Amino acid sequence: MSGGHFNENGYIYFKVEQFAAELENAINFNEDDEEGGAHLSREVLSILCSKLPLIREAARVMRHIDYLYSGDFGEESFMNAVLMLDSND
Repeated sequence: MSGGHFNENGYIYFKVEQFAAELENAINFNEDDEEGGAHLSREVLSILCSKLPLIREAARVMRHIDYLYSGDFGEESFMNAVLMLDSND
């Protein structure tokens, strides 16, 4: 599978997943001065942690949409992939 229909944005779904990974890393090193920790409150960290799955799901849905428009997925494969995401909630 190649995707690439929305390639003007350079596989942006990968960038969204990368953002989620970097955010998770920043959360994990929140108090670490050597890693540039932000020293955010537990309340803010809790909200950020709760949004990570949403960001990752958005990246997966974006990838499936790109595959659909690129012809890598037919409608049935797309629907199965997206419905499978919904059933994992």
